[in-house]
Amino acid sequence: MAIPKQRPSDYNKIIAERRRNSLCDIPPVLVPVWQLKIRERFGINIDKEIAQYIVLAAHERGTWKKQRAIKKIEKLFIQRGIDVESSAKMAKDVINLVIGNNAVEP
Repeated sequence: MAIPKQRPSDYNKIIAERRRNSLCDIPPVLVPVWQLKIRERFGINIDKEIAQYIVLAAHERGTWKKQRAIKKIEKLFIQRGIDVESSAKMAKDVINLVIGNNAVEP
């Protein structure tokens, strides 16, 4: 039986769908725990949307996890009315402060 050929655009759709659903794989209890952890350690109040991307970057295994989280948090800041340069710097600072060079914390 022949396997039907898929166009490259189909692969891109599959990859985009997998990335979009990656937030669904996060256990719901992790986000509030990380919000408390960040508030206690660094004195920063982070809302649920940003905390989701921080948890994803901390627990996801992959090469580009930090860069993806930075870009997504940057987009959230831009949507909230912060200019592009400031939002890029703030997103990078938040990820580097919270996650640093460690991928998964015990």
